[in-house]
Amino acid sequence: MNAHLHDEIKAALIAKLGEKKVFWQEVDLQPYKSESYTRLMKPDERTKYFPDFAVVPETTEDVRKVVLIAAKHKIPIIPKGGGSNLAGMLIPVKGGIIIDTIKMNRIIEISIPNLSVTVQPGISLKEIEVELAKHGLALNQLQGSFKVATIGGSISTSGFPRKHNKYGTIADRVMSLEVVLADGRILRTGPKVLYTSTGYRLHQLFIGAEGTLGVITEATLRVEPLPEVADAVMAYYDDFSKALKTMIRVKTSCVTYVGAEVFEIADDWAYEVPDGKSALVVVEFEGAKGEVEAEIEFVTKILLESGGILSDRKDAQGYADGYDMIWCGLRAVADVIGDSIAPYVPLERIEEFYAKVWGEIMPKYGLVHAPSGERCGLDSGRYEMGYGTFIIQDSEEGIERYMAARKEIAELVTSMGGSIQGCMGVGLKLRDLMGLEYSEVALETMRKIKQQLDPDNIMNPGKKIPDAAD
Repeated sequence: MNAHLHDEIKAALIAKLGEKKVFWQEVDLQPYKSESYTRLMKPDERTKYFPDFAVVPETTEDVRKVVLIAAKHKIPIIPKGGGSNLAGMLIPVKGGIIIDTIKMNRIIEISIPNLSVTVQPGISLKEIEVELAKHGLALNQLQGSFKVATIGGSISTSGFPRKHNKYGTIADRVMSLEVVLADGRILRTGPKVLYTSTGYRLHQLFIGAEGTLGVITEATLRVEPLPEVADAVMAYYDDFSKALKTMIRVKTSCVTYVGAEVFEIADDWAYEVPDGKSALVVVEFEGAKGEVEAEIEFVTKILLESGGILSDRKDAQGYADGYDMIWCGLRAVADVIGDSIAPYVPLERIEEFYAKVWGEIMPKYGLVHAPSGERCGLDSGRYEMGYGTFIIQDSEEGIERYMAARKEIAELVTSMGGSIQGCMGVGLKLRDLMGLEYSEVALETMRKIKQQLDPDNIMNPGKKIPDAAD
């Protein structure tokens, strides 16, 4: 951006928002020039991209004013939530204006009779649960980045929660959205009701859109009454295969548990593991006391019949209670960096998938399992998401090998009829691999939707949808 245009836009932003809400000096923009994903880029690219401005609006009208300025000058807008994402959605590849929703963190309305809440996008998942609990309610979107992830960010990446089996994902929670479109118009996607048989489901367009179609400024979400009790059971197994077969028995039973996991135990597992056991199943329950007691008895019988050794109940509940301290992915350590896989793979092929990932692909590219994370894991229930963690050499050659492995894993997932990402979104990380999962007809349909809503391509350009083939 040339100096004259920069000064003109700065003056316009300050005139509309006030100087305290606008940042343009390099020292103030440093926190916005990178995110967790930059560590997975080649070393010479990690500091390449820089926003021209960052703004901190407080209202929908503030956002509208920023969008109108951006639309006039055809400069990019990148909406920002909690910033925990690991796929490169926030990297300002074409400069522009970061819209940081940190101050749009109000609860607008809690409706107890209608079991709904209306909030601004910048409120964190943890903050909303704390406030809802005061009214005996819960949103039940306990994600790995629970303490920092915002409602807007969770909706924009279609976040995957711990309690999905009983309460669904954030996509199931959204009733209605308010969105500022690329031309500055304010869209209300529909009435604030849980169900209607009128109109298109416009709110679904913006779930998982990663800010490429508009800026979410308000969300109305379904909530639930707090349960009377919560509990969990955990059992250890010889290996992942036996634990997985047990989990499938639990899943296909008549019990509606809250959420469940099956995984190989990490080297630094916090609890005592019986000799010869390397995997476990943990199942969580919530509801009325009698209901939970009956469900635990039923599932415990399955766990024991399948050859499991029950853990101490305090260990099971301790693991369940500690889930909100999990951080998605791995931080840089010494001369290595970490990443994770989080695909959906059909259950009947998940063992084959992991055998090829760890037995063929990872060794081929010199990538190894991260001792501090799980090698094979699965969130299981109404929805499924596999996961595993690994470390990468922090060098240009190491990153190149990692990127080649990432592509080969995506090819494997899609060849098995799966999805390359079960959570965390697409961003830059998987953008160029979307053609493995979607046909050109499907991608072209997405491009047409984008073109219709954002004809000048100012909404988070360069993310999510790959360019059309020449």
